Amino acid sequence: MSSSASAFLLPDAEPTWRLWKSLTASRAETVGSPAECRESGRGMVVGLPATACRSLGLILPDTDASLLPSMIEAQLERRGIIVEKGKVPNFAWHMLAHNAGLTFVSVDVLASPFPQDLSVTHAANYTAALRMMQLPANDLVVVEEQGLLVLAANVQGKLWHSHIIGTAESTPADLARELELAKLSLEAQEGFGAIRGVALVGDRLAPLISVLKKWTAIPLSTVTALQPHRALKLDAFQKMLPPAVYEAQASRARRGLFLRVGVLTAILYVLIFGFGWFYLNTLKAKVEKAEAEIRRTSEPASEVRTTKQRWTALEPATNSQRYPMVLLSQITAIMPPSGIVLKRFDTKLNEISISGDARDAQTATLFLEDLKKHTKLKAYSWSMPVPSVKDKVASFKIQGKLE
Repeated sequence: MSSSASAFLLPDAEPTWRLWKSLTASRAETVGSPAECRESGRGMVVGLPATACRSLGLILPDTDASLLPSMIEAQLERRGIIVEKGKVPNFAWHMLAHNAGLTFVSVDVLASPFPQDLSVTHAANYTAALRMMQLPANDLVVVEEQGLLVLAANVQGKLWHSHIIGTAESTPADLARELELAKLSLEAQEGFGAIRGVALVGDRLAPLISVLKKWTAIPLSTVTALQPHRALKLDAFQKMLPPAVYEAQASRARRGLFLRVGVLTAILYVLIFGFGWFYLNTLKAKVEKAEAEIRRTSEPASEVRTTKQRWTALEPATNSQRYPMVLLSQITAIMPPSGIVLKRFDTKLNEISISGDARDAQTATLFLEDLKKHTKLKAYSWSMPVPSVKDKVASFKIQGKLE
């Protein structure tokens, strides 16, 4: 299990929790509630029981990865789940496998309202507890979480779907019926495949096998304990934090930012105070020198501006590309061999006006587009009102304004 998390918190079979303080720890510490883990260090990953985190399995057609989020949100809304996005999303999805043109996706959804006693303000992430475990492939898994029996389905040993099916006190007939219905429902889904059997986890559930065999023909087996999924990369999980945890972390980050800004501001003021007198006197001398230079150069600068304005006004007469004959030559060069007749061509300082007849309105429009694309004429902004059509001849007027 690859992660930079410093600790892992998972629900126990009893209403207690197991805390691993590192990946290499051989034993887990039993704690009564997540509130007792506040001093366990930063970066904790909290595995939630099925009562606080619903895991849904989706089988979607293979598609572009960018379309998956919208498809998943649509599937959640179809199931009546309110999707909350933004800074505090209430769900996270995990792509498990691709098979025969299908994509297997598992989605964790936080309970609403989220139990306040499960808030660990320094947690790095939240996820379903069974998502961090290696599940027996091709088997349904029944595990006890804090006194409740949870049924989990997996794809290639990774959690795909889970839901609560009862308690340890539930009758064998009820449990067998839940197992039968789950098996039939999953195998009926296209692409999921056949379920080999049901694995019951832990010594507490082992005695159920003998009584369940009287009510179901599904092969039953026992597993002493689920092992952590060694190949799982928790750092790649999407961020999913309860609102209370997110707000606590955001508030702590803001306080830290304000503190750092305050310290840096104080240091800056000390530096300014120490060097202020010298800097202000140096600046005063520079200002006086700049004012003298401005007074000396203000008259020549005014003459330069006046000269520039005069040359700008003379540009139509000095720039060969603005000569009327040059413009007319460029316009006639892009005219089609037939279908366009120019009747009038006028030029002003920054404007060109063209009037004429075209074979039809489409021909006039194409002529307008050619003017817009011309390398030297695209300096003008060309426009044309809707041509008037009479006796199958479209009369047009095109205007170009220099931009």
